[in-house]
Amino acid sequence: MEPRDPRPTTQPNSGIAPEAMLAEAIARGDFDTPSRRGFLTAGAFGAAALLLAACTPSRSTLLPDAQWARADDLDAICPVPGKPAATATGTKPKPLPALAVANGPAALPYAKPRRLWARGEPDVSVLNPMLPISAITVHHDGLDTLETGTSEREMMARIELYRVGHRAKGWGDIGYHLVIDRAGTVWQGRSIRWQGAHVKNHNEGNIGVLVMGNFEQQRPTAAQARTLEKTLVDLMKTYKVRKGAVYTHREWPDAQTACPGRNLQTRMVELRRGTRLA
Repeated sequence: MEPRDPRPTTQPNSGIAPEAMLAEAIARGDFDTPSRRGFLTAGAFGAAALLLAACTPSRSTLLPDAQWARADDLDAICPVPGKPAATATGTKPKPLPALAVANGPAALPYAKPRRLWARGEPDVSVLNPMLPISAITVHHDGLDTLETGTSEREMMARIELYRVGHRAKGWGDIGYHLVIDRAGTVWQGRSIRWQGAHVKNHNEGNIGVLVMGNFEQQRPTAAQARTLEKTLVDLMKTYKVRKGAVYTHREWPDAQTACPGRNLQTRMVELRRGTRLA
């Protein structure tokens, strides 16, 4: 298992499961361009599960030079069998596809699905279920190899690089729930079904949002800045997170990091002074 926080410091806003909160937000029509395709309503509380199309992962040929060692067993990752979906009507439940259980829904429904970029599936045997959401944390990748392109091919390769590095650490999947690339596109990272791995000792109930780049040396693109604001607003509304619980990595009391870099840190301070993150 990935490590649980020894003493969680964040308090859940409610006992509602993250997937149920996401389903409720979709049903309310909270999103500008909501995509209901791929979701099914399940359980008395309306929990949703995203049914991602099955694919046969293969090792990527698009990766830049890796910053971390590759995990030896990436091609041997095997998802667990699907669990039956509960029904509100008492009819016989139908089992979910194994990949749907392993991948699960994105934290926001308009994020591009991980099946488009990932060359391996999550190892759910070491993942922890996500607790009710109480915080959001913004990160940068901080890599020495700077990404300057914006093509979808380059963006997908960069996200796969994160996943490979995190799997090499023994984690079950990429540590972040959402990734905002340099073109301003939001991508699914780890499913909201699973606790992230992005802030040591503070992962429980904490959504991880990565903005692609090293912002000690670069500045966020205009597209990234716009998308980051929308992403945070939508996450706060969907999961009922207050502005005071939207952090950058360096703002956690025991964090010893420059993440998300001085240029993104400045942008985050400006965002929180604005009226939209209320």
